[in-house]
Amino acid sequence: MRKNNRAAGWAFIIALIIGAMFATEFANEKTQMHTILSNEKVEKVHGDEEGFTTEVYYLVTTNKGAYKVVMDGINAAPRCAGVKKDSTYKLTTRGLEIPFFGIYPKIIKVE
Repeated sequence: MRKNNRAAGWAFIIALIIGAMFATEFANEKTQMHTILSNEKVEKVHGDEEGFTTEVYYLVTTNKGAYKVVMDGINAAPRCAGVKKDSTYKLTTRGLEIPFFGIYPKIIKVE
């Protein structure tokens, strides 16, 4: 009986983690007009002497908040990295904002 409860507990925790990941990546899609305040390329290196990875993205600050432009993966939108400072664009964004953890909504379309 105890093993079933433990397995059910782990299944619940895993479901919560997957739900949180889905919410941060795909929830809260919006299309709004934004004025670009800055567009900064960020390169983060993770790893140790056995191996490392480099994460490259653009952090775009607008009059309505900060957004991330991902260069690879399912939310990749490299064409969105070319937005110019002091210009106004219609941006479609998706995701949640939790700056403390480095989580920003992603720009998925620029018009």
